[in-house]
Amino acid sequence: MFKIFFYINELNDIQKENLNQLKNANIIYRNYQKTDYLGNAFKLKDYCKRRNFKLYVSNDEKLAIKLKSYGLYLPSFNNKKKYLKSSIPLIGSAHNEIELRKKIDQGCKEIFVSPIFNTQSGSNKVGKGLSFYQNLLLKFPKINIHALGGINAKNIKKIITLKGKGFSSISMINKKMKKDLISYLNLIATNL
Repeated sequence: MFKIFFYINELNDIQKENLNQLKNANIIYRNYQKTDYLGNAFKLKDYCKRRNFKLYVSNDEKLAIKLKSYGLYLPSFNNKKKYLKSSIPLIGSAHNEIELRKKIDQGCKEIFVSPIFNTQSGSNKVGKGLSFYQNLLLKFPKINIHALGGINAKNIKKIITLKGKGFSSISMINKKMKKDLISYLNLIATNL
């Protein structure tokens, strides 16, 4: 199945409007500023439960367990050796092959590699490109490697063509999605 992930700090009205139209979405709670940290986490948990979305908590194993979230997301800067005690699925992110191998060693079965395309967010604005992404897909066939960075409606098709397993987006969920994009996301999330 092709997986779609969205990073959310605090669930707002535009995000809800988009998500209310989507199927099979995965949410990563990533509130590093700790603004109303627990309140936002429980609101997001309740929302995901109602929508039957999988919720992952970023970089906070205790909160992930407390919320009974689906999994734990390990960002690229998390260098903890192992998560042997964790009974929940682990996913992570990496910017290069060295970081990707660290995420595998930590126990991640799904890893976001970024940035694949040029992006306006974060410090890495220049994308590594599709050949970089394709090489990782071929080199690590047992790991679900998802694209992150600069994802938009046009380049999702490129990820699918390369037989990518999914993508994650920070910015896509934060602006009102067009109906054709919503339809396309639902199609790929339920049929690939």
